[in-house]
Amino acid sequence: MVVVFFILAGILLVVLQTTVFMPSPVSSFSPDLHYVFVAYLALRLDLVRSLLILFPLVCVLDVLSGTVLGTYALSCFSGYFLLQQISSKLPVNELLYQIPLISLIYLAVSWALYLFLEFFAPGQQAAWAWWKMVIHMVLVAGATYPLFFLFDLLQKYSHRNFLPRNKLRLRSDNRRRRTT
Repeated sequence: MVVVFFILAGILLVVLQTTVFMPSPVSSFSPDLHYVFVAYLALRLDLVRSLLILFPLVCVLDVLSGTVLGTYALSCFSGYFLLQQISSKLPVNELLYQIPLISLIYLAVSWALYLFLEFFAPGQQAAWAWWKMVIHMVLVAGATYPLFFLFDLLQKYSHRNFLPRNKLRLRSDNRRRRTT
């Protein structure tokens, strides 16, 4: 159930990101909500569940974004594995200590992706602006705590048992048989 709930939540975030935030005139000042979702998957879920959730997410994000195909897949998967490797070596797993890590890895992945695309497809991207990326980084840091709180609630809700065993009443085949 966790995978299904998180796939739906991820697709909802991707649709919100690509329909509300990208086409607006203030799109350079919108947070990348999908990256916060990727960070949550890297920090809180195991590898198999995370990849099962992340694969449909990046497919939908690549299709809806209208950029070079594979750009968001490269960004999300590299951010995921980088976050997972670095956070596994940190001595503290508190969210408040992880927010700067998430922001810095977002900046590093964005910069590396820009360099990669500039090398293979020169002139097809807008020029790199540090002030815009720092604003994106601050917005990702600001959106991390509330979204992590919502994702924790979603994870707790998805682990809830919908049919508890104590409420199920299993009867034997023969009602009239006496139990002695």
